Amino acid sequence: MTRSRSFAAVISRTLAPDEPPALEEVRRRRAGLHAAMAGLEAALAAPGAAADGWSRTVSEALDDLGEVWSRHCADTEAPGAFLDEITAEAPRLSGPVGRMRREHAEVSGLISRLVRRLAVPPGAGTADTWVEEIRSDATTLLGLLVRHRQRGADLVYEAFAVDLGGGY
Repeated sequence: MTRSRSFAAVISRTLAPDEPPALEEVRRRRAGLHAAMAGLEAALAAPGAAADGWSRTVSEALDDLGEVWSRHCADTEAPGAFLDEITAEAPRLSGPVGRMRREHAEVSGLISRLVRRLAVPPGAGTADTWVEEIRSDATTLLGLLVRHRQRGADLVYEAFAVDLGGGY
């Protein structure tokens, strides 16, 4: 039995009341990404008047999100991993899978740009503008992540008729 078939078989059985551990792992990873997103959102919402402290908190939250995101990309894009399993199980979904891969690159790029911008403190008299620009770009990032998670849940459902739930 190939890895793809074993995963598909496990996911297909999730319609039974006793869910297998593989689906629970998918939900755990989704919850981890959601928690990292919530951490960034909370950091962004803090007062930006003290730009040094604010940028440090936002940088830490963004680093956490970046680590979770990197694991997500590795776990789903590695050869034979989740996205390959979906296209093996449901070739009709190769278009949406390709979109997920492109979104991985887009989100990774935005995280990298934000990390670089946060590393350069604002000039004298420009802290308010700098904070607002960071907040705007990071809010865009959070929106991309929300939509990515939604599309991922839809993709799993389309491939395996499994609802991951929206509570994570």
